[in-house]
Amino acid sequence: MYTVKQVADQLEMNPHTVRFYTDKELIPGLKRGENNVRLFDEDTIGWLQGVKALRNSGMSVEAIKKYVDLCLVGEAAIPERLEIIKDQQEKVNAQLAELQQSSQFLAEKVHFYENLLDGKETLDKGNPAEMNKIRKELTRL
Repeated sequence: MYTVKQVADQLEMNPHTVRFYTDKELIPGLKRGENNVRLFDEDTIGWLQGVKALRNSGMSVEAIKKYVDLCLVGEAAIPERLEIIKDQQEKVNAQLAELQQSSQFLAEKVHFYENLLDGKETLDKGNPAEMNKIRKELTRL
């Protein structure tokens, strides 16, 4: 059996987060020891890992609770559990696409600024103030 601190260290989580998840009843089968201390076994650690993954995916605590409750129902709830997971996967994939676009933009900026510092670029085309100067010059012509 493991304590909150041991499990938190093992899963690289804040102990307060672990306690919060247990208080929200997201970890079925959690045992209590002396002085009502939370005690984890391999099964409850598995539940906690799943909750952590779902929460990291952006799923709300309420949705995770619904999912956990459906898991406890058993096989009859598999279709509904599948829908919850598919919906969350779609959300994560959309976030990944947005992050990929942001990463590409940042990579282009890094490349541009490195070239600017190396003298391979002479104009800071990425700076709106520079673009305004260019527009003013063009309107004078």
